[in-house]
Amino acid sequence: MKMAGRFLLVLLLFIILAFSADAQEAEHTGAALQAEGFSNAKRLWDGDQTTWSAARDGGRITVTRADGIAGLYILFDRPPQPWTLEGSTVCGANGFLHEYVDAASLLGEPRETLTLDFPAGTAVSEVYAFSAGDLPAWVQTWAPPLEEADLMLVSSHSDDEQLFFAGLLPLYGAERGLGVQVVYFVQHFEANGRQDHRRPHEQLDGLWAVGVRSYPIISDFPDLYSQSDNRAQALSLALKAYDRTGTGDFVAYLVSCIRRCKPLVIVSHDLDGEYGHGTHVLCADALTTAIFAAADPDQYPDSAGFGPWAVEKTYLHLYDQNPVVLDLDVPLDSFNGKTAFQVTQDGFACHKSQHWTWFYKWIYGTKDRPITRAADIKRYSPCRYGLYSTLVGPDEAGGDLFEHVETYAARHARAEAEARAAREAQEEAAHLQAEAEAAARAEEERLQAEAREELAARQAREERDRRNRHLAWGAALALPLAALLLLLKKRKKQ
Repeated sequence: MKMAGRFLLVLLLFIILAFSADAQEAEHTGAALQAEGFSNAKRLWDGDQTTWSAARDGGRITVTRADGIAGLYILFDRPPQPWTLEGSTVCGANGFLHEYVDAASLLGEPRETLTLDFPAGTAVSEVYAFSAGDLPAWVQTWAPPLEEADLMLVSSHSDDEQLFFAGLLPLYGAERGLGVQVVYFVQHFEANGRQDHRRPHEQLDGLWAVGVRSYPIISDFPDLYSQSDNRAQALSLALKAYDRTGTGDFVAYLVSCIRRCKPLVIVSHDLDGEYGHGTHVLCADALTTAIFAAADPDQYPDSAGFGPWAVEKTYLHLYDQNPVVLDLDVPLDSFNGKTAFQVTQDGFACHKSQHWTWFYKWIYGTKDRPITRAADIKRYSPCRYGLYSTLVGPDEAGGDLFEHVETYAARHARAEAEARAAREAQEEAAHLQAEAEAAARAEEERLQAEAREELAARQAREERDRRNRHLAWGAALALPLAALLLLLKKRKKQ
């Protein structure tokens, strides 16, 4: 018994160790980095994503790891141009600010030393070299923007998606498994004429925290501030502010995003800009034009290559017509029981540069009166929307932005089922046709066999009749002949 118990204990320990080895997390500590052509190169591995080092004339980073480099995670300070790994493998083509490179897959195996070459002007914040294993949850492995988005959220700024649209992204993305694409109306590399090196990182970190995995689309429009309680005045102030910078066409940008991602449902800002922010008002105003222009192939030819697109439903925050109220306080399985609102609170936690604003108390409350439910927020409630436009009729049941909308997954499943049914029907028809043809051939062969048998029988009868006739003729001739012979014989005797 003792031996059996020891054997079972050893076996259990072996299984645990094997499982632990399979689930080993990739390590990034212990790598050695050297940089050439970068100013303040130590910033590349100081653990602070708000610092950066630039390669004015191009730069090289050499990374060494004794246990082999399976992957690289690079945080750029500004969207990168394509760069090369090991002299020939091109990376960075997507221009992602946070880029993970599966070096082992690209090169065939983990290597102890890797060389990274960057073009002139590249600014890098952090470089991590990972060993083989499961990546930590904080490593962002972005997919390109969606070509078929179930939901497109058009957010003016980085953090609006976590505030006024709190809960939407985790609810419809990770929890319901829909394709969610975030589009930003402005960029945060520059705000009101000042360079910003924090908010672009917070933007991606916040999205990743709430389960978004498709890289956001970010415009080139700068972040400019204006505000008014009057909608028309807020719009006028925003337009004047952007006119002074020579900013491009807002509607054209949104039309291009819509045609590119082909969203079924779009959500965006209150027409009054929530608290009267001019850029919010401008964003909503431009969108209400863009959703119809995107469907017209004669408008905005610069994005015509994507093809026209008619959005099925558009919701605006706080819109008072065709209202819908979302329940964002239901526990989500995909986030271990946290509600969609609580997940978004985690997302806004990434936006530390904005925690000094009134938004912090708006979403978290105070120490004495903490906010834990979206329903507790009454002013600019993130639960309240209105159906601004629809091609699928008004909402009836309410409580769901996708009422009457067939998602892309459902459409593809239906199309696949229809194609499978068509193939099966075609195969069944071919089978039935083959059976019919086989039966026709068998019938034809039977008829031919019967005809041959009938012919053979007729020929046999004819042959028999012929022989009988011959015999009858012979018999008929034999009697006279015999009589003649007898007569001749008698005469001869006489």
